[in-house]
Amino acid sequence: MEKQVLFEERRLHNLIFRKMGCVREGEGKGEKRSFRLAGMIVSYLCEHAGERICQKDLEAEFFVRGSTMAAALNRLESEGFICRRADEADKRLKVVTATPKAEEAYARLSSHVRAMEKSLVVGITPEQLSVYFEVVDKICNNLEAVNQ
Repeated sequence: MEKQVLFEERRLHNLIFRKMGCVREGEGKGEKRSFRLAGMIVSYLCEHAGERICQKDLEAEFFVRGSTMAAALNRLESEGFICRRADEADKRLKVVTATPKAEEAYARLSSHVRAMEKSLVVGITPEQLSVYFEVVDKICNNLEAVNQ
């Protein structure tokens, strides 16, 4: 059977997140948090601390709908990982920032992500990696063109 892009992308996605497993929120609590969207939001906010980031910015960054992002932000806010406040320049917008709790989680998470990233590219040359990113960019551009 000939390989198909959609099937291979899904297989890669599932393998990565299965290997990432779950990251413990607190030592000894046994409570686990998925690394998926919530973890990526926390990481993004911590890496862009001090910048004005609104929900729409996060939606664009992670290619998700407003309802999906709103649900993720509501959960993160209720769990104390983010806070939202009215934007000074435009009161209709809510600026999203990471809390100290999120920054602590990010410190643990980022080392896990760096180790995973390193293991993903073992045996892959910089040239091969460059071609991979070029192909991924083209596929993304094709998908974006389909919606227009």
